[in-house]
Formats: sequence, C-alpha cells, structure tokens
Amino acid sequence: MKTLGIIGGMGPAATIDLYKKIVEQTPAEKDQDHIHVIIDSYPQIEDRTSYILHGGKSPAPKLIESAKRLEAAGADALIMPCNTAHYFAKDIEKAVYIPLIHIVKCSAEAIKKKYPYVRKIGLIATTGTIKAGVYGDILKNYDLETITLNEELENNIMDCIYKGVKAGKTEEYSTLFQKCVDDIASLGAELLIAGCTEIPLLMPYIKTNLPVIDATYELASAAVKYALNK
Repeated sequence: MKTLGIIGGMGPAATIDLYKKIVEQTPAEKDQDHIHVIIDSYPQIEDRTSYILHGGKSPAPKLIESAKRLEAAGADALIMPCNTAHYFAKDIEKAVYIPLIHIVKCSAEAIKKKYPYVRKIGLIATTGTIKAGVYGDILKNYDLETITLNEELENNIMDCIYKGVKAGKTEEYSTLFQKCVDDIASLGAELLIAGCTEIPLLMPYIKTNLPVIDATYELASAAVKYALNK
C-alpha cells in the first residue's frame, strides 16, 4: 500500500471532503485496511484566482513547500483538492520526485468512461480556473467542449464559492447556486463538472437533470486505486 500526501487547506472544508471521499471509497473491513494519508492543511497558500486574474502574490512557492514537506514525510504521490491550483501543477512536479495525480485528467477520463456520448461541458469553477484554461486545454484533448459563461454567471459562481462555502455560509448561497446551475443548463450543457472543490459541498442543495462529475470524487477514486495498486 502506498502513502498519499494531500496539499490541503485550499480550503479546509474542501480538504475534509477529499479525505472523506478517500475513506468512503477504500474497501476496508478494519482500520488497518485504510490508506496511509498525510494531510498538510496549509490555508496560508495565497489565493490562486487572485494571482491568475490580478497578478497577486504567487502561491507557487508555498505549494512547492507543501509538496516537498509531504514528500519528506513519506508520501508516494500527491493529490491537491483545489482545481485552480493545478495551474501550477508543472511547477510542483518539477520540484519533487513523486507524481501528482491530476484532478482534471481524472475528471476527463471519468467523463469518457461514464458518458462517452457527451461533448458539451458546463464547467462550474472559479474564474481563475476558467480563464487560465486549467480544464479547457485538457478537455480538448478528450474531444470535449466547455460552454462559455457570461460575466454575471461567473461572478455568481464566485460568490457561491467565496461568500458561500469558504465563508461557512453554504446553505445560504444554495438558492443562488441553483440559479447558476439552471443558467448553465440553459446554455446547452450536456453534463456538469463540479470543477472547484467547494462546489461538491453545494450540490446536495440543488436539483438538476444533467449528469454531474464531481472532480473531488474522481480524484479520490484515482488516488485510492493508485495507493492500493500493489
């Protein structure tokens, strides 16, 4: 069994959600059957979207610091419950000798396996993730197209993430989030990706007829398979 290292704290609730999904997907009959997971919850990592959109302080040094700390602690692979932070994936990979299991690639592979007929994707993510092409560039390689969202819709999603989940007001922003989901569906999306690790925490509050890919779930699934692969 391999050891997983989580570059966490982006945000703390999303980190808990990832670990919970790892535990739930591990075929264990007793404590000792579970995966050794090292969590470095490091909320002081600078805001990823702020850097991408407004030239704020780069989070790369602290992301690399966390990666190296986990590697030194014995992690065999890294996972990161923050989609926007994958903009810095190559920087992290260059800094360590262990692999980073990529959340976007996990999501894309899950779509092709579970919904091979789907082409148009409604990506629910931070503006930083969208503008930086964190998903778009990789999804193109899988013959998938992301729906273009207008500025108002992007801003509403950001409010759900930052003023809602990150601020501990998830339920209070569930009505606005339902509107966001309905608006994305009206634009022709055939499938939704919960492409920010705060978004799965909002999903239980809304209804949609569209299939949903929970990026956090898919990352947890891939991480469990990696850790248990002897």
